[in-house]
Amino acid sequence: MVEGTAVKPASRTGFLKDTRVKSGAAHPMPLWLSLVFFGIPSLLAWLSIYIGIPTLVRTGVPLFWGFWLCMTAPLILMFAAALVAYRLEGHPWTWAGIQARFRLKPMQRSDWLWTLVLVAWFGGYMLLRQSLSRGLASLPLFAPPDFLPSILDPRLVMTSLPQDMLGIPLKGSWWILLLQIGVLFFNIFEEEFWWRGYILPRQELSFGKNTWWIHGLLWAAFHTFWKWDFLSLLPGCLLLSYVVVRRKNTTPAIISHWVNNGLTLIAILFGILGVG
Repeated sequence: MVEGTAVKPASRTGFLKDTRVKSGAAHPMPLWLSLVFFGIPSLLAWLSIYIGIPTLVRTGVPLFWGFWLCMTAPLILMFAAALVAYRLEGHPWTWAGIQARFRLKPMQRSDWLWTLVLVAWFGGYMLLRQSLSRGLASLPLFAPPDFLPSILDPRLVMTSLPQDMLGIPLKGSWWILLLQIGVLFFNIFEEEFWWRGYILPRQELSFGKNTWWIHGLLWAAFHTFWKWDFLSLLPGCLLLSYVVVRRKNTTPAIISHWVNNGLTLIAILFGILGVG
């Protein structure tokens, strides 16, 4: 060694930084793993709806509470699973880290335009539901079970605003509106954090430009617990997946999801106010 010189040790800080980057990176999700990550939640939803609801009702739980408990429990579990998966990848427990991993980006002009397209598609879904879903629901294999709310049955035409929800009068029942807001929160953020935020970026590493239609098909298949609505939901599932892949941004999906699903809140509000 030459006198007066020293070998500088490797930076410990630099080493730790590199390790965090590697542990925090998303890993590719091949088809078999995608089937697992979509299939388990779908099975959970099936069991919760078709076994959980009737079981609770038989034990004396009012249908209102049995329905919303069985509908919301899988959503909460999937929302929690998205956050657990995020941490297992080694990301920091910070809002900035969550925004980056789940691609919760600010809205640009093009994002807003695509969001309007997604919102507008809801009208197309309603048209399909009036024809395609109604036809499927008329078949015994695809018919909605009797214990589900009538609003889910495409064979029934709603001629007025709802005055009750699963036997509970809406007028003056503001707590029902608060309950629905909570349910929608988990419904929307579970779907967007789990499907678009966590899974979709991993699928992009495996499927590249084909990701949008593979993800869209699998997401539509997840909804087969609404078996009479599956085909009507398919175009919207594909469109939303395409937009998120194209924009690399989950925020348009969250906004359009709130607008479309949030229309039920307006109907409930009118019922609470006694309108209609």
